[in-house]
Amino acid sequence: MAFGGTPEEYQRDYIEQLTYINRQMELAIDAILAGSSQPPIILIQGDHGPGSMLMRDSLEQTCLFERTSILSAYYIPIGSNLLTNDLTPVNSFRVVFNSVFDAGLPLLANETYFSPQSWPYDFTPVSDQIETTCKK
Repeated sequence: MAFGGTPEEYQRDYIEQLTYINRQMELAIDAILAGSSQPPIILIQGDHGPGSMLMRDSLEQTCLFERTSILSAYYIPIGSNLLTNDLTPVNSFRVVFNSVFDAGLPLLANETYFSPQSWPYDFTPVSDQIETTCKK
């Protein structure tokens, strides 16, 4: 269901929700760290970014940068030089599992797609458009 308010109302409400969930996540992470006898693996990942500039049926009118900017946070006992800024969600868990568990999962193409709400399986590749879609 689409948000019924203005983009400004959406952004205000989003920030309020984000402030609340950040506090809850800090408490949860602190509890996990305090209760672990060995260094834990903690992965926190969003499925999409905000939608104040999302036009559900229009790629051309959507701010892809806003919608595709997600939180990806990793706490792993060993470092990985594969956790890069351009890593997309399709590979983030694969990189962690390969680094920590030597899982041998092949990496997939770091692609991002848009699909309109009215045709949810009509995927359009948009990786090369993300930085250029937001109106100023």
